[in-house]
Amino acid sequence: MNQSKTLPFWLFTLSAISILIVSQLVQDGMFMDGLLYVGVAKNLADGLGNFWEPHYSQTYYTTFREQPPLYFGLLAVFYKFFGTSLYVERLFCFVCLSLTLLFCHKIWKTLFFDRELISKNSWLPILFYISIPICFWAYSNHVEETVMTLFVVMSIYYICKALLFEKRVYLYLILAGICIFLASLTKGIQGLFPVAAVFCYWIVNRKQFSFKKNIIYSSILIGVPLLIYSILIFLNNNIYTVFKLYFENRLGLSFNQADRQTAAYRFEIIVRLFTEMIPVFILMLIIYLFSLKHKTTGSTEKKDFKTIWWLLLIGFSGSIPLMITMEQRGFYLLTSLPFFALGASILMADRMGSLVEKINPNGKWYIHIKRVTIIILLFSITFTLLKVGETKRDKNLLADIYSIGNIVPYGAIIAIPNEMEHDYSTREYLIRYFYISTDNYSTAHSFLMIRKNLPKNLVPANFKLYPLSTKELDLYKRVL
Repeated sequence: MNQSKTLPFWLFTLSAISILIVSQLVQDGMFMDGLLYVGVAKNLADGLGNFWEPHYSQTYYTTFREQPPLYFGLLAVFYKFFGTSLYVERLFCFVCLSLTLLFCHKIWKTLFFDRELISKNSWLPILFYISIPICFWAYSNHVEETVMTLFVVMSIYYICKALLFEKRVYLYLILAGICIFLASLTKGIQGLFPVAAVFCYWIVNRKQFSFKKNIIYSSILIGVPLLIYSILIFLNNNIYTVFKLYFENRLGLSFNQADRQTAAYRFEIIVRLFTEMIPVFILMLIIYLFSLKHKTTGSTEKKDFKTIWWLLLIGFSGSIPLMITMEQRGFYLLTSLPFFALGASILMADRMGSLVEKINPNGKWYIHIKRVTIIILLFSITFTLLKVGETKRDKNLLADIYSIGNIVPYGAIIAIPNEMEHDYSTREYLIRYFYISTDNYSTAHSFLMIRKNLPKNLVPANFKLYPLSTKELDLYKRVL
């Protein structure tokens, strides 16, 4: 296959990445979980807290134990090198996305190393992956799954190398085990699901892959993370306490605390998985119809079906366990989605390969399509550049936060009424940009902040309205 034949598809895929993800990353505003995480990372970069016991606020989460610390440590390194602008965390997220897509590309190349017709269409699983709504939403909002997905995909790449080539097997499995450890150090037990990858491979390849190898290889994948954790705990016993408190405070509450329940029913996350895959199903249908029209009805080989089932089993091993608790959020699926995208792509691989093979790179239609995709890419880049400096969410709130941050001293504590205790975005923007903590249990501070739509009798008599032009928040200053 002439490499230039795939150029329009790559240009279209890059355009989709630019419009769906990068155009969102360059804008201000963020989902509250992402705000929480970048706030912790920025504080760590500023020397507040340490890697194993990061710090968030002076009044709550003084020691942040909601998640393991790797995400915060990695982002803090970016802040150290590039400063604490909001574009630094955007760059960090884009790097995670780029590396994840790179390893999806490498997995595809590994699976089809001997079939050039399919191998050069590695844009297909990338396009499928980024077309999933919760995928481009997650990368636009800095959830921790973006980092965990990178390490998960890396681990499966090394497992592919070990299983398919059977050269330097133990080295690749050790590298996969290290990546699984890193995934678990990012967001806990969810990052461990790739240890099931070899077992899943054995399920679909029992005649070619022995049960003995399954046990040995799986033991390595499980043993490497356990060994690393054991060494860390041996060298620093405080790490044991850190993880003990994490399991008690985070995982324990996910099972037992009703206010953490986000799902209406147990199977909601699986229903969400299939609804998120609808754009992929649509793309598959388009490819199928084009292949019928151009009479390129390539058939999926038997060994490819085994690979598809293997990838689907890996994906389900990362998504079905999410039903264990009723705290289910769509972006929790992110780490399993690359494998569903890869599996769906393989199902269309022969058809797509045959379609691309029929392209005449010197033909009039190809030249027109290439020009159109170049125009689309230029449009997507221009569209993204025009979004720089804009605000994608909480526009009025952010404007108020910046105004208040210019008045209240950096690192101060301000009072808020109890009615704003769950106003998470407001509190988290203040931490992210000004390290201003909020205290809803005391008014013994120089400033008080209240939403304009709340009753003014919540403001104590010894506070006077500060003259600021704001839309959602009022700032009061204590008077003697």
